[in-house]
Amino acid sequence: MSTDPGGHRASGASRPSGWARAAGVAAVALALVAGGGWWWWDGRADRHLERALRFLEDGRPESAAAWLAVPEADPRTEDRALLLRARVALMRGRPGDAIGPLDRIPEGGPLGAEVAFLKGEVLRATGNLPDAIAWFRRSLRRRPDDPDCLRSLAAASYDLGDLETVLQALQDLTRVLPGDSAAWRTLGLVRMELPDAGEQAMIEAVSAYRTSLGIDPHQPAVRLELADLLARQGAYSEALDQLDACRGRVPEADRLALLARISWERGDRSATASILDEARSHRLEHPELFALAGLLAQAEGRNDEAEGWFDLAVASAPFDFRRYVQRATFLRTLGRLDEADRDARRADELKQALLAMSSLNAEAAARPLDPDVRCRLGLLCEQLGKPQLAASWYRAALSCDPNHSDARSLLAELRR
Repeated sequence: MSTDPGGHRASGASRPSGWARAAGVAAVALALVAGGGWWWWDGRADRHLERALRFLEDGRPESAAAWLAVPEADPRTEDRALLLRARVALMRGRPGDAIGPLDRIPEGGPLGAEVAFLKGEVLRATGNLPDAIAWFRRSLRRRPDDPDCLRSLAAASYDLGDLETVLQALQDLTRVLPGDSAAWRTLGLVRMELPDAGEQAMIEAVSAYRTSLGIDPHQPAVRLELADLLARQGAYSEALDQLDACRGRVPEADRLALLARISWERGDRSATASILDEARSHRLEHPELFALAGLLAQAEGRNDEAEGWFDLAVASAPFDFRRYVQRATFLRTLGRLDEADRDARRADELKQALLAMSSLNAEAAARPLDPDVRCRLGLLCEQLGKPQLAASWYRAALSCDPNHSDARSLLAELRR
């Protein structure tokens, strides 16, 4: 044994000096830092991807795009980043920019359903509805309960005039998301647009509206639509309840017109007159209000006044056959048969056009890729004073056949 400078004995095994201990601690710390740095660097792509997704969900596609370069360069996150890149392009209204990223993702991989859905969205955004629908169907084969895809399938099919597919997609959507009030309302609307819309269709539509309001009672427009259906069914008391519930939250002319119609159909002239007076006091205009004012004046023997109201009803709704029928009936009571016959012929022309439209709607649903039937529907819509609906049918025809010359020229003429 030896002694230290202070005369103390030292053991055979030397103890580490302070410097040695410090060096050991530093080495451990360095190892921990290095390990943490590796962990931080290794998770960088995932963090960037998560940040991009948050920006996208917040509706900030430009900010999302700035975080995609790193995950796109990492094989582990590349496909997910490309998917977000495509979503960014769609959100920015640049569907063409989504094609490249989507084509780089394997369709048979784990993201295949999402890829098919986004390809459908790209095609829908560019007006290629038949191919968009095909991609939505492909996506739904892998992910049949995807609500976003079901909504897009319904929207694309509606624009194409394939109401049967719209109905099926909405029925699937309400099964997947039974608490989606908007889906139930749309289901009710579409059910009444189908060519076979009879009493059973009305019952189903009323049920859909009631379900929608049961989920979200704060939908005044839905209450007004439901009230109209209920009045057509003769369920006047419930219709009046709905009209009272949406007071002040829907166009008052529409609400009072339906309220007056119900009063008239119930045989309550006094209530009808009061409602018409209220509408006039607020200077509200509506074809139904004018027609009912004419009917009331006629019933009370005020023929000159009645004729003025019937003329206003026809002028404000020149494509509604009911207004011509009402005026023709009135003119016959005055012995003005030539004028009555003229109105009757016009009413018949409009009724025949509506019947033809119903038939063509059924044909369009049965032949979702036929541009000619859609072009004929557009022409009928023009005859019925519905230029916006006509344009949608011409666009649907061009979606089926981009080179359809009649649809292209008719759409161009409509835009002038």
